[in-house]
Amino acid sequence: MNAVRPPSPSAPPPPPTTTTAASRGGPTLSAGALADLRPHVIALGDGKLATGAPSDPRSVGEFRTTAADVDAIFATHLPAFVADHAPGPVPIVLYAHGGLVDKEAGFGIAEQQIAWWKENGVYPIHFVWETGLGTALWDALRRWASGGRRGWVDEAKDSFLEVAARLLGGGGIWNDMKVDAAAAAVKGGGGQYFVRALGKWMTDHPGEVEVHAVGHSAGSIFHSHLLPAALEADVPAIASLSLLAPAVRVDTFSRLLMPHARSGKIERLAIFTMDDEAERADTCLRIYNKSLLYLVSASFEPQKATPILGMAKFLTRDAELAEFFVGASADGDLVLAPNAVGVRAASAATSHGDFDDDAPTMQSVARRVAGVTDITAFPKGHGRTVAPWPEYEDLPPTGAGGTRSIGGGAPDGGAAIGGARRALCIGVDAYPDEGDRLQGAVADAHAWAEALRDTGFDVTELTDAAAARDAILRGILELVSGSAPGDVLAVQYSGHGTFVPDLDADEEDGDVAKDEALCPVDFRKQGRLIIDDDLARIWDVIPEGVNLTAFFDSCHSGSANRAPRLDLTPVGDARPRAVELTRADEEAYKADRGLAAASAKPDAVRDAAIASVLGSEIVTPTAPRNAGVRREVLFSACRATEVAWESGGQGDFTRAALPLLESGVGSVSNRDFVRSVVEVFGANRRQTPEFHGEEVLGGRILLGTTSASVGAGPGGPGAPDAQLDDKAAAPARIAASDRQTAAVVAILRATADLLEG
Repeated sequence: MNAVRPPSPSAPPPPPTTTTAASRGGPTLSAGALADLRPHVIALGDGKLATGAPSDPRSVGEFRTTAADVDAIFATHLPAFVADHAPGPVPIVLYAHGGLVDKEAGFGIAEQQIAWWKENGVYPIHFVWETGLGTALWDALRRWASGGRRGWVDEAKDSFLEVAARLLGGGGIWNDMKVDAAAAAVKGGGGQYFVRALGKWMTDHPGEVEVHAVGHSAGSIFHSHLLPAALEADVPAIASLSLLAPAVRVDTFSRLLMPHARSGKIERLAIFTMDDEAERADTCLRIYNKSLLYLVSASFEPQKATPILGMAKFLTRDAELAEFFVGASADGDLVLAPNAVGVRAASAATSHGDFDDDAPTMQSVARRVAGVTDITAFPKGHGRTVAPWPEYEDLPPTGAGGTRSIGGGAPDGGAAIGGARRALCIGVDAYPDEGDRLQGAVADAHAWAEALRDTGFDVTELTDAAAARDAILRGILELVSGSAPGDVLAVQYSGHGTFVPDLDADEEDGDVAKDEALCPVDFRKQGRLIIDDDLARIWDVIPEGVNLTAFFDSCHSGSANRAPRLDLTPVGDARPRAVELTRADEEAYKADRGLAAASAKPDAVRDAAIASVLGSEIVTPTAPRNAGVRREVLFSACRATEVAWESGGQGDFTRAALPLLESGVGSVSNRDFVRSVVEVFGANRRQTPEFHGEEVLGGRILLGTTSASVGAGPGGPGAPDAQLDDKAAAPARIAASDRQTAAVVAILRATADLLEG
């Protein structure tokens, strides 16, 4: 079999996809309609069947599927359908919807399709699994991206959205959804109960039915776990598998399903998806200028650019998949939309959400399932959204940043004008647990804010209860995403630091590897920590020409791979700004990232599902950050093997650094600033502040523009550590780049003055 590609530019255009605006979720279904769906819908919560349910639910919310309902399918409903359509084998289709729909929308898909499948001689089973990615997340992203951010160019906007989607909870929610998909197929899961009953019925009734599967978007993740379980449960084979814009990872698909496709247990395999040009032309939420799969790959999976099966560019780069789907003797079909080719390979889908509501696509799939070409027309959905998210209108710009240009052209088509000085100061004393409380972090934040205001910064402060994880990350992201070339930004944090288990293998110490973390006010027992990887995602989207400097008066060093053994015993009135996490804290952290049970209560199904998900994915170390694009400067209060202290109602680093900041802004380099701070601590110091950043940034003027730098000469005597070793001056090409940036900014400012004059 061969890939079916879109027609050439000279061919007639494919039939258009018609969409209609609709309310969020699915249609309102009557009690009678729900009763008609019961023999065909298996509703799962956390992958499980219900232990009790109303016999006559009056709403979708009341609808539950029990083991007795599954038993009734094989005792009554399926035998009656098979008898009416003899001789067999009668097709059974197992349908799994996408991962961005709530329960109501899942029922809307079932209500749209079930009668149609039956008209075509197919007995449908729709798995409605609670997969909503979180309405609150979509609303937050839409408001975050639309409010006050006019002038973003597409790529810059998408980069910020990718970071925001991850840090505002998308990664954890996506992981949790994958665990729910796997939970259906493990021991105790509702999907496993169903396939065992199906396997037994097929053993008792040989040749009467054959099993097909269809999965849209994250439904491919569901089937990646369910179909191997079905084959283990004596279902003889999967006659066909059709995946529509599959959101499953390539490694998961290759590990769980490809062996069965190679062996012939999955007899026919087809993927319907868009080519890369169409993926890039798609929009998600009307605020992200690519398809949902691009957002999944860049944001929701732990590593940026994770290969996703439905992205043709990744599928065709994988040697095994390319051979199977597009090789000279291909066994599978790759149908690239939009096209109008053939009766089993047509698709007019032009966006990720189209496939399960697109008549050419669904009729092509039905012909593969039913084995006939004469298929009744696919019905349009009644009362459900075509895309799994609402059609949002852009919000009016708000805030002072509403007319600034981010990452490219200005709103009027001219150049971006920078020059703003903005800062965020954060301090946490009032941690809920008494043993965690500090006495000088809030005072630090106020003192830094006052000093920065005195040097011309517009400062926002977050202290104590206001300094929760999401608020801190949102504040830093607001700072960066609202900046333009020529801006100077500062982030200050005083509070506890700690270390957490490394969940993405980006550190180098194996089982004992740790990520550094800041401790927001809500960290304890909730897992709400800010790790170095979170911050790196923001630092990586700092626009070119923007200077960001961070001052961390905590035990977050920014460089350690292993949690050191530190003595955290208070000395007199001095308190360490570091805490150790309990086992419960670490489990809460894993749960917050979607990799552990959500509560301390044992849950064998979820534990098995987590193991199944992790076992299906190849964990490779996160690619190291490209040193050439690092634009942040970090001053940390101590080395990795030391403790940051506070005493006398103030952080020791803050006490030493602030007087030097006030006198050094605009006159000393970053490197000289940290040397001076170390000198204040003296030779018998218990903590040694450090500079972290690219060598060229060490020569930049403290809190100056990117073009303001001094010679990067020798370190001089008394350089405090290896971070400050003597090095030669920065290469001429870097200096030239800085001069060019300064010249461009000056020209832009002069042009703006002329226009305004």
